[in-house]
Amino acid sequence: MDSSASQGHKPLLDPVGPQRPAVIATPIDFSSSRLAADYSSFFAITLDNLLTPEECVRLQSAAGQDWQTLSKGNSFRECQNILVFSPEWASALYNRIVAHLPEDVKALRKDDKVAEIIAGPSHLRASVGARKTVWRIKEANERLSFLRYQPGHHFKPHCDALFARPGKDERSFLTCQIYLNDVPQGPSGDPSGGETRFWTSQVGKRQKDLETKDETEHNKETSFLDIKPKVGRALVFQQRMLWHSGQEVKHGEKFTVRLDLMFERHFEKL
Repeated sequence: MDSSASQGHKPLLDPVGPQRPAVIATPIDFSSSRLAADYSSFFAITLDNLLTPEECVRLQSAAGQDWQTLSKGNSFRECQNILVFSPEWASALYNRIVAHLPEDVKALRKDDKVAEIIAGPSHLRASVGARKTVWRIKEANERLSFLRYQPGHHFKPHCDALFARPGKDERSFLTCQIYLNDVPQGPSGDPSGGETRFWTSQVGKRQKDLETKDETEHNKETSFLDIKPKVGRALVFQQRMLWHSGQEVKHGEKFTVRLDLMFERHFEKL
């Protein structure tokens, strides 16, 4: 597979210019949602029009068709994926994403409330004399996971793991999920499913219960907030302690690409 940042003579992503729709950045205000008690100051944001529909088609096509089945633990996760390891693709997507992130999310410092929620106090504790830890956003991990959800596919509530690069002082603190298509409605206008759903915190609940609980039962007893798939939309959110799921696709197919946003630790005089 050619993992260069272009496909043929056409770049993977078009140059950003005045003819492109403006990116619309919408922070998710958990404090005014039903999840306020758990996530009042947690970070998540949607970036609409991050990619054009044509770029989404080009990106998905370039990934190929070698879909591999992902099945984990009593149907905890059911979907297909293609892994593409490409610094070029990751860089092209990162440059588009990072321009629309808040400044206080790009540099995580001790005693900053947002930073401590995203990174956790343990990652911000270290210092060297008068110099204190600052985690600065650096790049996207070159490991891109293309995902295909067909009818019945889903990913039950979970938190994303922080990825650490071996031998480097780098961590991922943010996930970016880019939706590559609109999930079609059913023939009678039935909901299509496939939402990314943020749940109340599941801390203290047994993993076995989360894996086996009926979805209808879970929905009735738990508050949630949905982000609908929309072609070209990116959802960026903190990995630490933010419970979410990929809701079951009811009709058609859902295509996304997922990547980790990496931070590098610096020691700076503050």
